[in-house]
Amino acid sequence: MILEGAEIPSGEVIETEICIIGAGAAGITMSLELTGAPFRVAVIEAGGFDYPEDGQPNYQGTRSGIDYADLDACRLRYFGGTTNHWGGYCRSLDSIDFEQRDWIPHSGWPITLDDIKPYYGRATELIQLSPGLFDGEHWSKLAGMPMLPFDPKRFYSGATQIKSTHFGEVYRDAVKASPNVTCYLNCSVVDIVIGEHENLVRELMVVNAAGKRSTFRAKQFVLACGGLENPRMLLNANKVRPNGIGNDHDNVGRYFMEHRVSCPGMVLLSDGTADLSYYRRNTLPSGDYIEGSLHLSADTARAERICNTQFSMEHFDGIRTQGDQSLSKLRDGLKKLISGGGWMHGFEQHLGNIICDIDYVAANIARRVTGDKGNTSIWLLKAEVEQTPNPNSRVTLIDDVDSYGLRRINLNWETSEIDRYSVVRSLDLMGEEMGRLGFGRVKIDMEDNPNAWSRFDSWGFHHAGTTRMSSDPRNGVVDGDCRVHGVGNLHVVGNSVFTTVGTSNPTFTIVSLSVRLASHLKGLLTA
Repeated sequence: MILEGAEIPSGEVIETEICIIGAGAAGITMSLELTGAPFRVAVIEAGGFDYPEDGQPNYQGTRSGIDYADLDACRLRYFGGTTNHWGGYCRSLDSIDFEQRDWIPHSGWPITLDDIKPYYGRATELIQLSPGLFDGEHWSKLAGMPMLPFDPKRFYSGATQIKSTHFGEVYRDAVKASPNVTCYLNCSVVDIVIGEHENLVRELMVVNAAGKRSTFRAKQFVLACGGLENPRMLLNANKVRPNGIGNDHDNVGRYFMEHRVSCPGMVLLSDGTADLSYYRRNTLPSGDYIEGSLHLSADTARAERICNTQFSMEHFDGIRTQGDQSLSKLRDGLKKLISGGGWMHGFEQHLGNIICDIDYVAANIARRVTGDKGNTSIWLLKAEVEQTPNPNSRVTLIDDVDSYGLRRINLNWETSEIDRYSVVRSLDLMGEEMGRLGFGRVKIDMEDNPNAWSRFDSWGFHHAGTTRMSSDPRNGVVDGDCRVHGVGNLHVVGNSVFTTVGTSNPTFTIVSLSVRLASHLKGLLTA
């Protein structure tokens, strides 16, 4: 069932067994997994079904450290969350991402890849992926495109599936039809109330769009608001615990990680027989969309003592810059507007990207019109490197408050020198392999600038690590079951719980963890 928050009478107390805050990929996944269970579930969503006409002023905040996007432009506050505008890139984390590595401070999850794998099947169904998952050999054969014959001890080929399933649209009817799940729209949680003498959350204080207050009580609570709002909610809940809930060791908000996407070099082919087509974005005859990728092997990462790194490629003449990508988003936004949808968010930012990259945008339009494939001997490398956890990279509260009285956040994004070095060293190793095979060479073209490693730098908007998993409460916020350390009935889910971020886009892992948490809570309540 889905209800408007305005339908809740002022002062109403709503009793349920599980209460989930947020209806993005994580919250909707848990709603679907808990549908039909022998208990009640409430889902509280701050937005409605569409992007709000007045924008997202309650998401505004400040930034310091590395240059970053406006905080109200890099996430979405309505049903479906950021799946309403995501690119659909899906790939699992690697086994090494979960390991404690002595050359990467603060690494090591309290769980392993094998603890999440059993939930991949269901995550695949929910995102509507092909069962081929992320195996490079499978997709290379299906595409009819060869993989580079690199030494597998140094590099291996994988694949990222691309399926931008909009959870808010695809699963709206399923949530509406749920017999035991009720989603309340346009309701904002303004306080998480914890007992003074017991380590349990008692209730949530909620305000709807009309300003009416209500109370939600449950046996178990789940925070599923994303990597910036999850720590913000915990830090603002400071009436009983002055430092915020789960923050006894000052870890809430720390270790913020992002995926910096840069183009730090080029492959210059000298052998006309070398085919790199697999490593770009491809539409296959099966209708699947994939992007082949070249990955540093785990053995090499250990031997070189560097971060996990992966590469994909584009024809240099056909590279999709930020301006080119923004043009596509404007086109999609106009189509939605014409078909009766609301005005798109981020219009000014996308228009600015187009103006800044007008030369590449115009050239790419001309190539699409003429069918010119450009110079296929030069390929631009797109790098995604694991950001190492840095405690100084963090979300903190500022004095300014939003319309509900909640303190806003400052995001101070910092990386570490090993992040950049890992890209450079991986390019060196790739160049050695290209030379060994006689295919050509790799030209490194990186800026020594913390704000931009290349002209084509962008971000994934993957806000991770701010309520990280740990076995020891001194090193994180939640345990291996996503339960907040020291609180018996509060869980957090989403990429804010990632201990390390790997190189993979996070949504597949977020959905898998959400299925896992739903199964865990179902077991607790039906035992």
